[in-house]
Amino acid sequence: ARIIVCIATCNRPQGLRRTLGSLAAQQTRHELEVLVADNDAARQEGMAVVERQAAEGYRWPIEALLVAERGIPLVRNALVAAALARPGATHVAMLDDDEAASPGWIDAMADTALRWDADVVGGAVLREMDSAIAPWAARHPLLAPKQRGQSGPVALVDSTANVLMAAHALRAMGERPFDDRMALTGGSDKQLFTRMQRKGFHFAWSEEAVVTELIPASRVTAKWLLMRGYRVGMTDMMVERFHKGRLRTLLAEAPRIAAGFLVGSLGAVATLDRGKRVERLGKLYRAAGKVAGLAGVHYEEYRKVHGA
Repeated sequence: ARIIVCIATCNRPQGLRRTLGSLAAQQTRHELEVLVADNDAARQEGMAVVERQAAEGYRWPIEALLVAERGIPLVRNALVAAALARPGATHVAMLDDDEAASPGWIDAMADTALRWDADVVGGAVLREMDSAIAPWAARHPLLAPKQRGQSGPVALVDSTANVLMAAHALRAMGERPFDDRMALTGGSDKQLFTRMQRKGFHFAWSEEAVVTELIPASRVTAKWLLMRGYRVGMTDMMVERFHKGRLRTLLAEAPRIAAGFLVGSLGAVATLDRGKRVERLGKLYRAAGKVAGLAGVHYEEYRKVHGA
């Protein structure tokens, strides 16, 4: 396969160097090329990292793009357009600039795609904390590894944090596959994959295609964990609303929203354990996020960059 590995970056030069280092160490039989899109027009730290890596003789062909307007789908669309313009490109892979790929990552992804005839393959994401964290936070589901237990076909992959996509499938989704309306809210990856699912494309999961996300201390707080739940609820409803309309989505989600408010509020009051309280309050925040998403309220979580 000829695989174009795409990385969106913004204000994380240390993380990007770690990501690129892990790609240089890939044990693969495939042909790789690396594209990095920097979404910071002022500092352009990602551009500088790529230029230095290229000057020092990086293992794979590597190029940096500058996307001046802030927005995750804008960066992803620029990466996809550049990747699909590469002659002979068979697949586009994506991982984040706070992740490092295991040495067998790309081959595990490609093998899974071939074995199950999948157009999109998602992979496992382990978590690594950049500093010691409190025991209550270590138990939180949002900080747990993202694993499914085994590889094989799945109904949907919902994230570009570790993904391989067939070039023909991306081309079928139009010139701008990621939804620009979700510029800083997050969720444009799930929106794309939901559209692909409705078009009949096939998905699979690779438990062996592991990347490790480095989580900064600023994301291990009760406030961040609660607001992440709120954002996920909001963007889930945005995706549903785009596909089904507001009324149908509301009718389907109303019981779950009510349960979230009830279980979240009563459950939080009923425990003295901080970890359980934050986890249960998260259900309330997620329900509130769903209401916001249905109402058209946008919380732009990705306006702030965490980590370095």
